Amino acid sequence: MAQFQILYLYSDTEWRPITIECCPAPTGDQQYFWSSFEEAEAARQELLKRAPDTRFRIVVAGAEIGDVDWQTREKLRFADGTYSTTPWHDEPWYQARHDEHFCHVSTEQAGKIAFTENAAKAQLDRQLVMSPGRYLHRYFSGHLDNDAIEGWCARLSVQLAEDTLKITQDADEIEDVYVGGPSSCMAHGADEFDSSCHPTRAYAGPDTALAYIGTRADAKARSVVWPSRKIYTTIYGDVSRLKLLLENAGYTEGGLNGARIRRIEDGDRFVVPYIDAGDDLGDDGDYLVIGRGPISSESTNGLGHCPWYCPRCDSDESPYSDVHFADGSSEEWCFNCYENHTTYCEHNQRSYSDVETFVTVHANRDTYTVLEEDVRGFGAVYLEGRGEWWVSSCCRLCDGSGEWFHIDDLAEYHGEWLSEDELPQPFDDDDASLANAHVLAFHQFRDEMAAISSEISRWEAVGARAREERLRREVEEPERVRLETLRHDARDANDLPYGQEDCPDTPRSPANLISATAMPAPAETASHAGV
Repeated sequence: MAQFQILYLYSDTEWRPITIECCPAPTGDQQYFWSSFEEAEAARQELLKRAPDTRFRIVVAGAEIGDVDWQTREKLRFADGTYSTTPWHDEPWYQARHDEHFCHVSTEQAGKIAFTENAAKAQLDRQLVMSPGRYLHRYFSGHLDNDAIEGWCARLSVQLAEDTLKITQDADEIEDVYVGGPSSCMAHGADEFDSSCHPTRAYAGPDTALAYIGTRADAKARSVVWPSRKIYTTIYGDVSRLKLLLENAGYTEGGLNGARIRRIEDGDRFVVPYIDAGDDLGDDGDYLVIGRGPISSESTNGLGHCPWYCPRCDSDESPYSDVHFADGSSEEWCFNCYENHTTYCEHNQRSYSDVETFVTVHANRDTYTVLEEDVRGFGAVYLEGRGEWWVSSCCRLCDGSGEWFHIDDLAEYHGEWLSEDELPQPFDDDDASLANAHVLAFHQFRDEMAAISSEISRWEAVGARAREERLRREVEEPERVRLETLRHDARDANDLPYGQEDCPDTPRSPANLISATAMPAPAETASHAGV
């Protein structure tokens, strides 16, 4: 029956046996043979706890490896380092079938795994080589979905160092990786953008860089990173592999707000790529700073501009016109806000925000809207009796109270203009003709003025009709003169001697033509045949 020993690495080329007490064997009666692989493996694990930096391996003592059963043979190959474990080696779903498959990294084909397909082939020491994805799909699709399988394949790739993580701040290299690598809105040639150069060249420092795997001309995956803070952003292409490489390098996923990129001017705008993990940019004069200003970071044409936002509604419409405030300040608003939320002051001839207070100023035939603060500057006075603002030209001061009244609300009394409250009290004597004489005089005056106004309106209407009649005659007079001239010429033509109208030098008038047309035709000459 085969026995097993534990060996330790004595030199670069020599392995020597060791005892259970971690001493060179043989030492006294310390055990250094084990009857089964499992016992030897348990002892090896204990030795690793004592000397974690020492390499140990299990071998068959005094026999060839072919003298043991195939399961023990495969276990020995894991124990002595002949086989390298896969990333999923310790997962429960795999361990349930490990003693059946003994799956390991292939020693024959790079990037693949090998496993024992069945007991018959195991007896012949034949392993099946297969791609890791195909193996996991075939035997563990009940435990793993496609994303999980892709992740395990990526871990194996990283374990085998198939891809090298590259990080660059070279603008030319960044552009080449974008153009030749995974597809995205920025993965086009420079001539397909409106900017003067490829927009991703802005990532060439000082804070940002590009991480990728694969070749410069055919990258498998890429991600914009912030090296000093060990931050990576959205990964394009082979997400699983690049993510593992970045995380193994100490990176964590995050955002770029606060990172500086190159400041490349293009006319009145800047060359800016579409930024996945950052907000709009600010301009500090030397660099553009992500997340610190109004320069758009979501444009796909390669250009970033400072958008305008209406200060009232915060929309990104176009600016339309200035809007003023009572404190003297002003803002530029969009068309919709200007049209629907402003009031025009007819004193200042400006549009003001409707948050201000306005008053209506009356005139005899018009009304005006004026900012409350400027109503007196407009020349308006407030009439307490009417509760309204009126232009001062329609009003005057009451000589009795000194208050403003509409001129129609005052009466002239012995050279003074008085409101009804300031007029003297009615006479109290018994003469009916004198009672309330001043009030009656005021009413009579008002009635007379109304009659005069009515008479003026009547005469204005008569004058308007007279003007219309005169204009009509002025229009008709040329036509009347023309017709009269024609009739006069016709009479003169009728007074000429007979036959004169046939003279070549005599002009024909319409009357001549009429007469000639009306003359009877001459009688036909009698035929000789009838004589």
